[in-house]
Amino acid sequence: MTTRSLARRQKTDRYATLKRAIRIMIIMAFTLVLLGMLSLVILALTILHQARKDEATPSDAIVVLGAAQWNGSPSTILKARLDHAFDLYASGYAPMIVLTGGIGPGDTYSESEVSKTYLQKRGVPASAMRTVGGLTSWQSLQEARTSDLRDGEHVILVSDPFHMFRVKHMSEDLGLVAYTSPTKTSPIRPNTPTEYRYVAREVGAYLAYLFLKR
Repeated sequence: MTTRSLARRQKTDRYATLKRAIRIMIIMAFTLVLLGMLSLVILALTILHQARKDEATPSDAIVVLGAAQWNGSPSTILKARLDHAFDLYASGYAPMIVLTGGIGPGDTYSESEVSKTYLQKRGVPASAMRTVGGLTSWQSLQEARTSDLRDGEHVILVSDPFHMFRVKHMSEDLGLVAYTSPTKTSPIRPNTPTEYRYVAREVGAYLAYLFLKR
């Protein structure tokens, strides 16, 4: 074999090796993307599964996750959560309700104080309620854990169905024994495009919490 033929053969072999390496890299990248997408789908289905469960059981406290208030009145979403919490309290599931939510940008009232006023009008005594701030679910649960709840206490979490998976894991990470009881009267109805959009957002929110703890 001449020197020129040998050089050509080596060049061909290098090209073939490069093609194989590129092919392997493409297959690996495709596999990783596929696995990532599958993981997101499984997470979304897990969030939906938790959304359909009502785990209410006798506990130490009912914790209501805050939502928007409108100039001193609860929004329809917040009202649905408060009504559900009232039903749990009136049924004797827990002796105390912890209301969460701070003052949002441009607001005058805090979500928790608006919630307290609303429940007082429904007959819940002020002595049976606690209010904490927080502008995110994590902040609110942290404040509730620090001020009113002890390690290992049992709590019933009240929020919209799509929210249950994330706040349950947050509460457990804070040392609480958490049960979920989603409201059934929220305007964000089950099995609707609106709910699916919120579930998709929850996938991102849960991943952000998982990796960033916020």
